[in-house]
Amino acid sequence: MTIATPINKERLRNHLTYSGWKYLLLVIASIFVWNLVYAQTAYRSPQDKRIDVYIKSGTTTTELVNAFLEPIWKKSVPEMEIVDSVLLLDSSDYSAAMQLTVYLGAGEGDIYILPMDDYRGFASSGAFVELEGLVADGSINAEGIDLSAGYVQVAIDSDEEGYAVYGDETHLYGIPTDSLYGFLEGMQIDNRGRIMCINVNNGNDENVIPFFNALLQAVRSDKPWPLE
Repeated sequence: MTIATPINKERLRNHLTYSGWKYLLLVIASIFVWNLVYAQTAYRSPQDKRIDVYIKSGTTTTELVNAFLEPIWKKSVPEMEIVDSVLLLDSSDYSAAMQLTVYLGAGEGDIYILPMDDYRGFASSGAFVELEGLVADGSINAEGIDLSAGYVQVAIDSDEEGYAVYGDETHLYGIPTDSLYGFLEGMQIDNRGRIMCINVNNGNDENVIPFFNALLQAVRSDKPWPLE
């Protein structure tokens, strides 16, 4: 069989010049499909075998945080397959507020470390675990920590415009981090004006609470240097 138009360097060069984009598109599509298949089939630890720590900070990295968390979870909850961190947008604009709302609404994340302003609104609506009983029975050792900023009024209703109406009842939903300088030393997270709390929808209290307490003890530290 004889090829009517033999392939030579000139014809190949012309073909790639005018049709090369098709091959590039095919390669990109193949990579996209492969990534999609991998994301759908890759192993992900079940909820009761992982703990996710969501942190609103712009001064650290997930690598630095995970390196700090690893020895803590391997000692306190060794049955966990992984403890991972997620950094949230550290700003006060609409996109950051929407990101936090979506994550909490979807039940994502087990432990949150947030600025106080973000914490209060979500805590009052019941997004976080009440901690009074856990502190009282020793499950969470908060001895020596000023907990007053962690108490918030509970929203009991909303008005005609959708704004929350608060009652006189208050609960402790988070542990203030102002005196926990280990966040700064170990993870480069500014501990001032932040609070650590547990997602009420974590679905893994038996492991999340012990790890939360272990993390709390690990970040207890004296002030490393004079801070304003």
